[in-house]
Amino acid sequence: MAKLLTVGWREFMPLAQPSLPRCPAPQIIAELRNSAIKFCKQTRVWRHVSDLMDVYKGDCRYVFVPQPNATVVDTLEARFNDCSLLELDDRVVRDEPGIPEYYQVEEPGLVRLIPCPREDQSAMLQTVNVLAPSVTAATCPKFLLETHGLAIAAGAKAKLMLVPDKVWSDPARSQIEQREFDGAMAEIRVREMRGGTNRKLEMRGGNYF
Repeated sequence: MAKLLTVGWREFMPLAQPSLPRCPAPQIIAELRNSAIKFCKQTRVWRHVSDLMDVYKGDCRYVFVPQPNATVVDTLEARFNDCSLLELDDRVVRDEPGIPEYYQVEEPGLVRLIPCPREDQSAMLQTVNVLAPSVTAATCPKFLLETHGLAIAAGAKAKLMLVPDKVWSDPARSQIEQREFDGAMAEIRVREMRGGTNRKLEMRGGNYF
């Protein structure tokens, strides 16, 4: 799988700093990161197809560990032996041995296979996960800047312009920036719904890798 192209938060600065006179750069960067996190969580635009994982007899739970600077928001799909598993709700099930047909998302990135694998098998499990930058991320995917940079900058500006009694304070403009940010997220959510939120696994590389 191709290596993810990343950029630092300073690459977003030209989209935000001119509207925030004398606002300290670290403060802008922190809010750009927060805006990107919210953007990814709300829109689910950063998706990652995991590498194939081994499964082990009697081991029901499997964790997808994201790359550095990322955190898992949700798991959209799981496949076992190239077959899509059906997702179960939070009902209680017994860990009986068998061939997995279902999965539960117990927490972001952690899936439980049902039934439990009854034998060790290599390269059998794969998941599609929604990612977002972590709260300490120094970088983010380059596509967030190139495709969604203006929206992410708008979200950051909306927050910073609400800080009272600063040179860059501008509550009226903050409302405009917030509408731009919310509108961009809503547009992407509609697009994702039309295309199907739980899309099937795509084994080819996309814009996010």
